[in-house]
Amino acid sequence: MRKALLASLKRSLQGRGFLLAFLGAALVVLFAAFESFLGAFRSEQLLPYGYHHSLILSALSSQPMALALPILCALPYTAAFLDDVKSGFIKAYLPRTTVTRYITSQALACAISGGLALSLGILAAYGLAALLLLPMEAMRDYLLEPPGYLRQLLETLLMFFASGAFWALVGLTFATLTNSRYMAYASPFVLFYLLVILYERYFDKLYILYPREWLNPSGRWVFGRIGVAVLLLELSALMALLFAWAAKRRLRQI
Repeated sequence: MRKALLASLKRSLQGRGFLLAFLGAALVVLFAAFESFLGAFRSEQLLPYGYHHSLILSALSSQPMALALPILCALPYTAAFLDDVKSGFIKAYLPRTTVTRYITSQALACAISGGLALSLGILAAYGLAALLLLPMEAMRDYLLEPPGYLRQLLETLLMFFASGAFWALVGLTFATLTNSRYMAYASPFVLFYLLVILYERYFDKLYILYPREWLNPSGRWVFGRIGVAVLLLELSALMALLFAWAAKRRLRQI
């Protein structure tokens, strides 16, 4: 199992799709914060301490990021299973492992690569913003309570990793069910905005099914960000089980 997972992870993290998703996430965050960057460089006074932190977090809750997220996380590995089947590679690979190990490694690699591409892209954008704006910020007042920026950043990265992992599994599952590479990239986006429309227009009390709540949880969640992470873990597990069922059915036809 370990070798199968490492092989799938290596394939997913070294592919062109992962690089595109990583760069895309970083560029989308910077693009969403572009006007704030301009305002900071035009300012004749020192910026408030932690301005770079607030700028990036604001960009992460913007419309461009919500629009790009389900697309970017689908790029690294959602079409890998179909590629293996259609190219015939699966016939040479399966005799070296078991069906269960292969399917499990595919699901884990897809989830990890989808979440990691988003998290690393956001972290790169955050680092660039800190590099450019920290010299322009005022000194921190150490008499005040520590702001907890590191913890807030790590929690935000966790939310995006969990969301990216789930939406990547959505693409993998629908691609397997429909036998279409197009669905691998389109289904996360379609389902994401279907849930957004259902919440914003019809069911505004079902906040647990609102994708933007998964990225920036409100105070309505009982356990806060931990509750969101648990929900996304459960949804990801259900989606992985559906993928396993569809993949086994597909492999029986080979």
